[in-house]
Amino acid sequence: MKYYNDNDNRSAARVMFMFFQMFMLLIVYGFVYTAFSAVKLAIAKYGLTFMSYLPEVIVLVGFPVVLYKTKRQFDQDKRLYAVGLVLAWAAVCIVFLYLHLSQLVGV
Repeated sequence: MKYYNDNDNRSAARVMFMFFQMFMLLIVYGFVYTAFSAVKLAIAKYGLTFMSYLPEVIVLVGFPVVLYKTKRQFDQDKRLYAVGLVLAWAAVCIVFLYLHLSQLVGV
């Protein structure tokens, strides 16, 4: 007969959260790659400077910091809050990138 074990459940939840964070990182970095490609085309077409890449670099560096902070919150037993923050910041980053692209080319 198996007994309920908090340590096993906590370690399994930690692993599942780690996989969730990796999945969200791949999604956000996919959008960052798309934005890098679009900015490259906009620079070639409109003659912009390299500073047009700044929002993409901010998301590229900033999102892993958010993931680290949410990992610490998850370890403090604020699990649902940490998952919500990862989803919210991923949405904010994606919207920020596409807002930047729409302002860049004047759609």
